[in-house]
Amino acid sequence: MQPSPFRPCASRRASTVAIAAAAFTVATPAHHGLAEEQPVQRPSATAEPVPEISGDREWPGLPDSKPIWAWERATGDWAGLRGDLEDAGVTFGAEYIAEWSGVLDGGVSRSGSFRNLFTADLTFDTETLIGLPGGTAFFQYLHVNAERGGSLDAGDLQVYSNIENDRSLDVIYELWYEQLLLDDRLRIKVGKVDANSEFDFVDVAGDFSNSSAGFSPTILAFPSYPDPAMSVNVFGTLVDSDGLNLTLGYGFYDGAASDGVATGRRGPSTFFSGDLSDAYFHVGQVELGWDEVFPDAGLLKDGRLTLGGWYHTGTFEKFDGGTEDGTAGFFATGEVRVFDPDHDPAVGTPETALQATGRAGGDAPPRGVYVFAQYGWANRAVSEVAQHIAGGVVWRGPWAGRAGDSLGVYASLADLSDAPGAGFDGDETAIDAYYRVQLTPAAFVQPELQYVVNPSGDPRADDAFIGGVRVGVAF
Repeated sequence: MQPSPFRPCASRRASTVAIAAAAFTVATPAHHGLAEEQPVQRPSATAEPVPEISGDREWPGLPDSKPIWAWERATGDWAGLRGDLEDAGVTFGAEYIAEWSGVLDGGVSRSGSFRNLFTADLTFDTETLIGLPGGTAFFQYLHVNAERGGSLDAGDLQVYSNIENDRSLDVIYELWYEQLLLDDRLRIKVGKVDANSEFDFVDVAGDFSNSSAGFSPTILAFPSYPDPAMSVNVFGTLVDSDGLNLTLGYGFYDGAASDGVATGRRGPSTFFSGDLSDAYFHVGQVELGWDEVFPDAGLLKDGRLTLGGWYHTGTFEKFDGGTEDGTAGFFATGEVRVFDPDHDPAVGTPETALQATGRAGGDAPPRGVYVFAQYGWANRAVSEVAQHIAGGVVWRGPWAGRAGDSLGVYASLADLSDAPGAGFDGDETAIDAYYRVQLTPAAFVQPELQYVVNPSGDPRADDAFIGGVRVGVAF
């Protein structure tokens, strides 16, 4: 059995394909619902005029070039080569995130640490390249450096930094092919995949650093950062009309992580290899999404609810001795925009996109106040976290002139197992607050404060007060 993925310094993360997806809106082209891309990709709106930026090129010395501070990607358009490649069906993206954080008070040790992560990816549109409609191939390389610190200093179980890792990595992180069929109502995705890019994610929570904002810590050996796995994923849209979308999804993953196998380091020749493990991970999810519940009032917009379950066939050690063959759990998430500052009941929400201070990709996420919630359950006989209850509030574009900024507050309760032999003294609660400043469409800086009550349920660790700053650049 693998050491529990929820002990201090174990790595979990927040968000979608590679962690950079939590930092920029132009990461992996995962389809969460088949009818359209993720809601965060839709243009923002503003009731006030936005200064025009002349030119559409991103290369120095050209008469029609934007100023560097308005470039969507720090490396520009490569003198037109980048656009030529995209027209031919090949899209390149890269992101770099650096983070310093430290325990300011309490915890296990009052010290700081530095970590960084870099991803580079290629997306291939098969219709443009070879005339095959609905096909997408994706490759992503990931580098992360490891420095002692983080949760070792805080003593927390939920892992307060979602890019923390206990070892340096240089890996092919994702490698998959996806095909849309039946008028895009059926989606099949096969290859090495981060399961959190498809299951138990919360779109609006992507800017938080705390790992539990990404997925519930109740999911044992989840094939996510730093160990995605070979998989087969199938999604079908049952309803897609009048702003309402209902999708069913199922994923079958290599579950070797439960046996201590680092699936993130494995290549195609060792996918589903029975020589090291014969464990598998099954996950299913139903998702209901909507555009707007009360259109005249502009309320409850861009919402989604999910309910899912998982089953791992591996062998897990019980706290009271012995083992258990296979274990299961379930999860639920909900998120919705409850306030739209740009809504005009007379004309609806304007369609003007706020480009000047948006994020990488050109369009800022929709402005407004969002609320979200998470729940997870697992077998307390084998899982350190028996239940997970969490929620938060995010304000995107707090001012019309700062549509790319966001701020948020998140609280996460990990109900630690009280099974005989578990050894926990109470539960752990983490509180996370941040303000993200979008310096340019391609760069941000994000100061963040966290407070962890009863870290890891260990009476020897004081409540931890953590401060940090994260910066990111899209290339």
